[in-house]
Amino acid sequence: MISASNFATGIILVRGLGLTDFGKYSIAYVLLLYANSLQMSFVASPMLSLAPLMEEEQRRHFVDGMLAIQLLASVALLTVFALVGGVARIFTPFFSLPVVFAFACCVGTFQLQDWLRRYYFLYNKARFAIVSDFISYFVQLLMLFVLWRLHQLNLFRTFIVMCATSVAAVTMGPITDRLRPEIGRIRMTWAHCKALSSGLALSFQVRWLGSQGVFLIGTAILGTTAAGGLRASQYIAGPLYLFLLSSENVVPIRIAEELRKNGPVGAHAFTMRIIAIAVAASVGIIAPIAFFGRSILAFIYGPAVAVFYLPMVLTLVCTVLQGTTTMWFHLYRGMRDSRAIVMATAINAIGSVATIYWFGHLWHATGIVLATMLGQIVTFAYCMLHWRASREKFLLHQEFSKSPGNNGAVVIP
Repeated sequence: MISASNFATGIILVRGLGLTDFGKYSIAYVLLLYANSLQMSFVASPMLSLAPLMEEEQRRHFVDGMLAIQLLASVALLTVFALVGGVARIFTPFFSLPVVFAFACCVGTFQLQDWLRRYYFLYNKARFAIVSDFISYFVQLLMLFVLWRLHQLNLFRTFIVMCATSVAAVTMGPITDRLRPEIGRIRMTWAHCKALSSGLALSFQVRWLGSQGVFLIGTAILGTTAAGGLRASQYIAGPLYLFLLSSENVVPIRIAEELRKNGPVGAHAFTMRIIAIAVAASVGIIAPIAFFGRSILAFIYGPAVAVFYLPMVLTLVCTVLQGTTTMWFHLYRGMRDSRAIVMATAINAIGSVATIYWFGHLWHATGIVLATMLGQIVTFAYCMLHWRASREKFLLHQEFSKSPGNNGAVVIP
């Protein structure tokens, strides 16, 4: 549902806004993803990795504390984006003030909805997660479609719709689960996840630089119109990307369970199975899209976007590489080896940023994607080599942390 909604939303925005304004929207959305990476590193990822290892009562208090942290984070992001955008407006008319403030509200509310959907998956309430996503994505699609057909679609209204649907989706939490933030447990909750969050925060930021940051650098090289065309072509990879991204809702929890039952070796074997399944499924998606790619682009977006066929195909391959490295990150996150994640993401960013200027000027839009792909390749290689080099250390830690009552579970301080 999310894949189809995002894909259709991309078509509506390209046709309704035009490539230039869609390029501006793409830049704003990259910044929203940056904010989401902060939310993931400090809140959602530690929650999904640590909560499954806790007893029921402890987990409940931990999650309520995480909700309080998430609310504070959303308010902070909204304030920062509004202030920075307002100051930037003094120096450049790139975005109008109404657009800046609408987007700031969109950033804050988007993080809340994203946290809620992951909460539902943590408690195995997938039906509620689907309803929440239906409101946030499908209803959003319908509203944008109506605005487009009425010739009223612009950047300001786009962000207002995104904000409104996120708020509507978030209201489900208090209704279905009586979710209430426990402000008094913020300090205790943060003590549980501080070490993991700090490592993940650094790795997520570096990883963002190696992927979305590369797109921003590419925009400076290509211009907003070409960047809009590149982003439009990359929307074809949206269903594949969201298929792989959905692993974030399930795989970390399963890896935590494997660590509890079978230790690092069992978790590694499970991760390799998931990678193999994901790659096999992705090939079945990529092949027909690559074969009919030019016709698909021309039919959906118009002839002007058909020239971005090769970047589209390379983006599909790059998406698979990103998905496989994400599986590795889930594994290392479950074993609390945040250093490995930081090193991998640093290698990713160095490989991408070091080549973006050269590749961008040499091959234009295709070069932007190639720079990102290079970073993904070296990251995947590092993850494999790190496991081989550290396997004995992980096994030794497993034996050390075993006790008669925990069945080899990873110890949470």
